[in-house]
Amino acid sequence: MNTDVNVCEMDKREALKRLLIMVAAEFLIAAFLVWFFDPFYQYHVPFFGMDVVLNDRDNQMPGTIRNFQYDSVLVGSSLAENFDSSYLDCAYGCSTLKIIRASGSVADLLYYLEQAQERQKLKNIFWSLDISSLAAPLEVSLNRETAPWYLHTGTILDDLPYLYNKEILLEKIPSMLAYAHEGINTGGQAYNWARGKMFCASQATRAYDRGGIVLEGEPEPVDFTGKLDVITQNVDLLRNQAASHPDTVFRFLVPPLSMMWWDCAYVNGELEERIYILDRAVSALLPFENVEIYYFQNEDWIVCNLDNYMDMVHYRPEINQYMLERMAVGENRVTGENWADTLWELRRLAQRISMEEIFKYY
Repeated sequence: MNTDVNVCEMDKREALKRLLIMVAAEFLIAAFLVWFFDPFYQYHVPFFGMDVVLNDRDNQMPGTIRNFQYDSVLVGSSLAENFDSSYLDCAYGCSTLKIIRASGSVADLLYYLEQAQERQKLKNIFWSLDISSLAAPLEVSLNRETAPWYLHTGTILDDLPYLYNKEILLEKIPSMLAYAHEGINTGGQAYNWARGKMFCASQATRAYDRGGIVLEGEPEPVDFTGKLDVITQNVDLLRNQAASHPDTVFRFLVPPLSMMWWDCAYVNGELEERIYILDRAVSALLPFENVEIYYFQNEDWIVCNLDNYMDMVHYRPEINQYMLERMAVGENRVTGENWADTLWELRRLAQRISMEEIFKYY
């Protein structure tokens, strides 16, 4: 009788031991699979020549900055995501990494850029300069409450939420493999979001109900003196970048925002504020020998054709490519000699937009 009990106890202990071994093995396999495929590139570039798939900017940005090989960066918001960075590599003989932050303020973009600069000396910084970013708060919006902070540290000790994550195993890794197979968001098309989007006037005008706005006289300009300090500090952050890295060439692109964006500024009395911000930044950066500024806002054939847009600011990828090609041959560059005339042309364009062009669609 005692023998039977002892055998039963031994069987239970053996079963428990086997169960624990199986559980431990499953944990090790799960962690190994995440480490091996590493969809956020926390630890390494892909093995065995697999394609890099970049389709999750917030989660993949820290790891790519830390682990990828590059000597140049393309910095910007969602307006910069559809640039083909491989074109920059060919045109400038460099290796470019995209540094993207949605609605990226100067502070947010510098948070990432400075990490890249700490890692190595950069040859080129291509910066898509959003006017609105220059009036954005000076605090970095990334924090432990809204971001997976383990991605932003250089240690594996806090990576358990990454290594043991059902979404990573069952969604992110299969998605990465499928995108690699289809060639989506690979090569210079990192973070490109244009696939499946509609770029046409009927889609774009949904973002702005100009037909429902009735003005009685000229809109009263808003008082933006309370923003001057923030604007100045943001501009100074860019100036300090250029001054602190004299061997890096900074190429700023001012992208073409649609006429809806400019008419909205006029309607809300914010036109002078937006022109002031643009002038303040460009005028501050032009004196630097290592800075080039390329300006596309006055391209009325783009700005006034709403078939180029999907909303008030996001344009079709062909516009991204046009800007890169023009920049590569030195076209659309503003200088100290032509900036005053360029700004005057913007004022004329803004006036024509709100008096004539906008009503072709409403």
